[in-house]
Amino acid sequence: MAEAVPQNLTGVRVLDITQYIAGPTLGRMLADLGAEVVKLEMPPSGEYSRRGGFPPRVEGQSPTYIYYNRGKRSLCIDFKRPEGAEIVLDLATRFDVVIENYTPGVLRKYGLTYDAFKARNPRIIMCSISGFGQTGSRANLPGNDMTAQALSGLLHLTGTEDGTPVYPGMYLADGGGGVNGVAAVLAALYYRERTGIGQSIDVALYECVFHIHDVFLMQNLFTYGDYNPGPTGRHRPGATPCGLFRTRDGWIVLTVLNHQWARFAQDIGKPELLTDARFNPATARWEHRHELESIIEDWCRSLGGRDDVLKFLRDRHYLAAPVLDLRQTVDLIKSEGRGALQPLDVPGYGEIPLPKVPYLFSDTTVEFPPILSMVGEDNREILRHDLGYSEQQLDDLQAAGILIEDSELAEIRARRI
Repeated sequence: MAEAVPQNLTGVRVLDITQYIAGPTLGRMLADLGAEVVKLEMPPSGEYSRRGGFPPRVEGQSPTYIYYNRGKRSLCIDFKRPEGAEIVLDLATRFDVVIENYTPGVLRKYGLTYDAFKARNPRIIMCSISGFGQTGSRANLPGNDMTAQALSGLLHLTGTEDGTPVYPGMYLADGGGGVNGVAAVLAALYYRERTGIGQSIDVALYECVFHIHDVFLMQNLFTYGDYNPGPTGRHRPGATPCGLFRTRDGWIVLTVLNHQWARFAQDIGKPELLTDARFNPATARWEHRHELESIIEDWCRSLGGRDDVLKFLRDRHYLAAPVLDLRQTVDLIKSEGRGALQPLDVPGYGEIPLPKVPYLFSDTTVEFPPILSMVGEDNREILRHDLGYSEQQLDDLQAAGILIEDSELAEIRARRI
């Protein structure tokens, strides 16, 4: 039998008290890196995304939940009740990391604070993700991806040139919160490795988006706020042309760096552009970008289809790529063979390829366990193993409604036999 390839976080245990997208993304990425992640869900139905969505729930499984929570085991404990909260605190003695993304103050009502976890386990690391952080004037306000993007300045910069904001095609703040949470947890684990001390981590979604602003924010800060740009539509300042261009049969992105401008004008058969005051120097090209856009798009149409345009540009080392739809992007990812997708057998759907963290390590592997736990499916095994509960104790807790299992679980288990 081939020896198993090690993973970076093998042996690290994570208690995942999260919902929606940002927190589950953090837990999902830690599972990809080898951590054992146990999802703690609230009754009666478990995490919000289990309740449906698109595509629909099949055989007790919600694709929305699976996408963000595959590879995690499931506990369902009513921690709003003191008996349930006490079980959760006891579990902290057996875990390395707790992650949560409730509105600040919610878990505090049930006694599930960092100080309470730390009292049971001084080495515990707790990462809290929220819209606006655990401190500040907005701390107790509910927040989500859209509110975070709005307050970060991103929506103001993303849109049409008439000033109409446009929402990006993904939950960028939620995803950024999860990714930054991973970095913070790994840093805290490294610190604990050196000192033996755990700590709490506070991640604010809108600060995660603010952090990745680039030249626009730099220019704003270094002009003491005098430079305050708005949306630039299909084009991006800095180098011109730089933006989206229409060909006969699709869109491309093209960037011509400033030092490439003279060669580009010659390459597309338009040397007269070099003596046209509208397009020289670079600041003039930006001011007249729409006129230049028309010239470039006319040239694209004269050359042929999109593939012809891209071959011409790539052969001459310009930065260019097609604008792909999701189906085309998935096909591209599969064809590259870099392991960015891992197949998972999903009841009712068959084998579904799901994304993993985009890292390739030389000596360790990235792979999530093929786990699709239903609500509370692992209650008994985890509480027996970690806290030594007897079957009678487990029966009593379930009868009291403190432990909950999916109502379909018994039937599905019977079908598996």
